[in-house]
Amino acid sequence: MSIALSLEKAQTRSRQVSNWLIYYCLPFGWLALLTGMFWIGERPYYHKLFYATLALPTLLAVALQPSQLKLLLQQPLIRLFLLFSAYIMLSVLWAGTDETPLSTIKRPLYLLMLLFAACLISLKHPGKLERMTQIAAVIAVLCAGLSLGYFFYEGASGRFSGYGALYNPLLSAHVFGFFCAYWLSRWYLDEQLTPLLPLVALAVLWALLIFTGSRTPLLALSACILWLAICQWKPRILLVIAAAIGLALAVKALLSMAAPLELQADDLLARGMSFRPAIWQEVLRQLQDNLWLGLGYTHPQIFPVAGHPIDLADTHNIELSVLFSGGILGLALWLLMYSYAMVYAWQRRQQPAVLIASTLVVFGFFAGLTEGSAFFSRPKEQWFLIWIPLALLAATRFNRKLSAETAHGPTEKT
Repeated sequence: MSIALSLEKAQTRSRQVSNWLIYYCLPFGWLALLTGMFWIGERPYYHKLFYATLALPTLLAVALQPSQLKLLLQQPLIRLFLLFSAYIMLSVLWAGTDETPLSTIKRPLYLLMLLFAACLISLKHPGKLERMTQIAAVIAVLCAGLSLGYFFYEGASGRFSGYGALYNPLLSAHVFGFFCAYWLSRWYLDEQLTPLLPLVALAVLWALLIFTGSRTPLLALSACILWLAICQWKPRILLVIAAAIGLALAVKALLSMAAPLELQADDLLARGMSFRPAIWQEVLRQLQDNLWLGLGYTHPQIFPVAGHPIDLADTHNIELSVLFSGGILGLALWLLMYSYAMVYAWQRRQQPAVLIASTLVVFGFFAGLTEGSAFFSRPKEQWFLIWIPLALLAATRFNRKLSAETAHGPTEKT
């Protein structure tokens, strides 16, 4: 009798500690993940920040309350991620390197903890994930404004690169573009036509993106506008298109008049495709004998390109990187994951949290068509294109309030 009582007390204590971690630690870890690149400084510190504040607490929360694992694995998006990850880890066997699936398993494990963390927060405390994401988005606007101010204070030479962990224009474009897509969807869903905070946020972030000189977020944000219009048509979509064009022209006029700036008004068009077609052609050439299974996850990405002084090591296309590593089979699993995500989002497009998350997924997918390659990595800017949007979307399934309101599928139980 005493043994059973002791066991019950131990289980209760474990459940309490698990719930404490989910309530207090994981929301802070989520906020740290979304904002850490603005203030942490060196990139290795950002990795450690994620491990300490999100990955480890999530692992402990699940280990202390294993019953949650079964519920988490009911999410089809998580199961599709596990299927894709298993295949990509298996591909290490034919990559021709000394790595093994076990030696590389930590990368998908990090991503699994990210997905679990978002779902656990939403499951236990509906609405808290959205609130922490909104706080992070406000911090991003403040950091964007301060960064632009310091950029001009320094003399505004060349393209805006960023500071600390964001040390080149593409990295800054990815992260700030993510938050620009967030505020775009927030503004679109607001009942007021001219809500102050979303409009100010959009203006600051859009201006910063123009100053990076990167065309990647411009394409991705255009896709976001189209997605929002398809999901919920509102005449205000015409306003955001006009405002975006007007701000872009204003910034480009400013660039033309400012002599110290190296980024000229026609720079966004003048730089061409930056060797991307040649890189993509070389990727497909190397794949021609291994098209179905790919060359393996750890196979070196080395792409010699005519006219470039050194070999390049980036596909500049996330989907092409998946194809390079996992072949047609791997790319099919990857697209299956995205297909489920978008069908799910379409069915629930009237839910604000779902529409915001799906808009971020759209932003990341289209940005990844011309930039990026590390689909499995430690925490970095490409998480803002792939895994953070997917985690936000996956978490909406566990929001009990949304589940009760929607007609698609049963309400989740805790």
